[in-house]
Amino acid sequence: MNLLYLGLLLFVTLLTTLYLASSKAIFAFSDWTFHAARVEEIYLNLKSGSFFTFIAARTFHNTGAASFLFYPYIFFYPWAFLRFILSPVNAFYAWYALVTFATATISYFSMKAYSKKSLASFIFSLVYTFAPYRLYLGGAVFGEYLAVTFLPLLFLGIYEVLWSDKKKWYLLAISGALVAYAHILSVFLSLQFAVILFIIKLITSRGISKDRIKSLLLPAGVCVFLVLPVIVPFFTDFIGQGLSSAKPSISYTMGPRYLLLNSFSAQKGWKLSFMLMLTILTAWAFIKSRRNWIIYGLGLFACFLTTRYFPWKLTAGTPFEMVQLTARYLSYPSLFLTILFALGSSSVLEEHVTGRKKLALSCSLAVFMALFSLSSLSVYRDTLKHVQDMPKTSANSTQPAPFKRLRDYNYYNQFNYKILFGAFDYMPKSSLTSVQKQNSLLMHQAYLNGKTLTLSPLIKANQISYQVKSEKAADVDLPVIAYKHTTVSVNGQKHAFRRGNRGTVVVGLKRGQNTVTVGYKASPVFYLSIFISILSWLALLIYLVKFKAKYAQ
Repeated sequence: MNLLYLGLLLFVTLLTTLYLASSKAIFAFSDWTFHAARVEEIYLNLKSGSFFTFIAARTFHNTGAASFLFYPYIFFYPWAFLRFILSPVNAFYAWYALVTFATATISYFSMKAYSKKSLASFIFSLVYTFAPYRLYLGGAVFGEYLAVTFLPLLFLGIYEVLWSDKKKWYLLAISGALVAYAHILSVFLSLQFAVILFIIKLITSRGISKDRIKSLLLPAGVCVFLVLPVIVPFFTDFIGQGLSSAKPSISYTMGPRYLLLNSFSAQKGWKLSFMLMLTILTAWAFIKSRRNWIIYGLGLFACFLTTRYFPWKLTAGTPFEMVQLTARYLSYPSLFLTILFALGSSSVLEEHVTGRKKLALSCSLAVFMALFSLSSLSVYRDTLKHVQDMPKTSANSTQPAPFKRLRDYNYYNQFNYKILFGAFDYMPKSSLTSVQKQNSLLMHQAYLNGKTLTLSPLIKANQISYQVKSEKAADVDLPVIAYKHTTVSVNGQKHAFRRGNRGTVVVGLKRGQNTVTVGYKASPVFYLSIFISILSWLALLIYLVKFKAKYAQ
């Protein structure tokens, strides 16, 4: 049955993806330009023979912004590699299909391990993978979109360690690492529910055994080694460097009525599906086990967190402000409530369906979810029909990227606009103190001898060069951000520099024509972290092979 269900999941994945891809266009909204620029930088660096990307030399207006250091991007490599064989638009949709099918597969096998029921697992995978909120994330919010892929495996790992087979601690280590490589904030969100589950375990079991405590600490320690390349840059380049990050704040835009009524519409967006809203309203009538009551409670609480009725004002000045948008919690009721929906609906169906009828039922469910997803995505398709193409703009424009349509012929136009969200993330705070400073970076403005110069950069992977002519010895303030491991050379020779009041590279020049090159050289500790991480993944793989062999006996 596994092959049948996986085949049906692949069918729905391809059908929904081809429906979007047939538009031959992309709607550039929300975080799209931020992530598209990161993928473009990775692709161009790969094209020039450089595997690692540290700073934005070719995109982000050539400011040298280090979003690559502090925002994981490993799962963007498949998208970048697809650019070598497909057009820009088709490369994105091919990557979209890969992530969607990966989500469906991981969801199916996670639920199968939890419930031991194939039909329930299939229903869970369909409803979770093609949930309206996840479809929304797949349009532009790619950090969360990737993290959602691994949430079922993560909570399976938590369940195994706390309540079931503690020897399967490795599920928690692997899934935690995968979420961290996708979206750091999702680690923080998931940790909140993990703590709640731990407290529930303490209450319902009147304590917890030392063995289970060890089984919790072990994956936590292993996970740290697995994600060292994500952690290390924060210690080597962020802490104590006066850098900014995404602005902490809470936006509580939804009320229960909005969430309830909106979830019965067909569109994707900040909402649950009507199936999950029905689960909220009716599940209490058929829940019998304590385990399912816990899941139901978590689903309701996650819904509550998305609304303005949760006292978010009390979180001011705390790490919880990192959440920014309370809608981010929608991924969690989508997970918990779908478990109940899948268990309940599959039990009812299996009582009345056997043999060939089960095959027909499975195919019917796949077709229904495909049609439901196409209905959710139809608004996106309609938007692509009516929105205008993104026009050209100057290479140093300060105009924010508009919500416009991208096709293969105008795909590159987006990179000349100011990135709408995240253009100045992870820059020195001193560079953000005025709009004038920000715009001077976007416009490639340097300062020399009291004069403002607009320079044209010469670009290589992780490297930006400028030709600067000075009538006398003087300091030049270049429009490139200075980080702890930034390197500078003048006329091919390594040169000292300082950070200016814009947070940029300031270097002393001699009279005459000078070629100033700003680059980035990662700390040796970073490369050591990669080596340790690879060894840790290999060691875990060897352990899994031996564990499975022993388990089979």
